[in-house]
Amino acid sequence: MQSIIHCDIAVDEDDCEKLQAIIQGNILKIAEALAGDLQWYSQNAQLVPDSFKIISIQPHDNNRFKMLYDFKWDLFNPCLDLNETSTQHEEVLFQIVPGALAFSVIDNTRPSPADEL
Repeated sequence: MQSIIHCDIAVDEDDCEKLQAIIQGNILKIAEALAGDLQWYSQNAQLVPDSFKIISIQPHDNNRFKMLYDFKWDLFNPCLDLNETSTQHEEVLFQIVPGALAFSVIDNTRPSPADEL
């Protein structure tokens, strides 16, 4: 699955700081895709949208880069006396395509009971 940030960037751009600035300014557009399905942790898990922080961007190969990032998610369940925030560390590969950054996000949607059967 791909998530895309549209921007004016040269296909041969290799300035990781410039890429980081572009992504950080647009990260909310792809935040849910980067966080994935938090149902794996709990049915009550909720993404903290403004918590995305890019740790680093590293060249990978031919116009591809690896982005290390973290984000927070909350878990609140008064019946179980749970009220906590967790930080998740992840990485994703992306590439520069004409007019955009294309992220290769893994689809980790939790299967339904019908899918499991």
